[in-house]
Amino acid sequence: MSVTDEAIRIVEHLRRSSRSTFRSLVGDAESTLVVVARFLALLELYKEGVLRFEQVIALGELHITWVGSSEGEIEVSDEFDIPVQVTEDETNGESNV
Repeated sequence: MSVTDEAIRIVEHLRRSSRSTFRSLVGDAESTLVVVARFLALLELYKEGVLRFEQVIALGELHITWVGSSEGEIEVSDEFDIPVQVTEDETNGESNV
């Protein structure tokens, strides 16, 4: 799982449907790390100018609209794609993710 991989999923989804909600985009995420990766991917895609965000009321549903091209590659920075090392928390035996 990487931010780039999640960006590819988001692009494919939004090119098909053109509009979605953040809740819908993370609904199938199997962990908090995937939610974070998708959020970072959304920010990167926004920075590239291919998405528009809309939130009608404060803390309301976040709507995402695809405004990029319907074909071709989208450049996404690999700035956030660093390996995540899962370690045991020594205080209670739980992992750090």
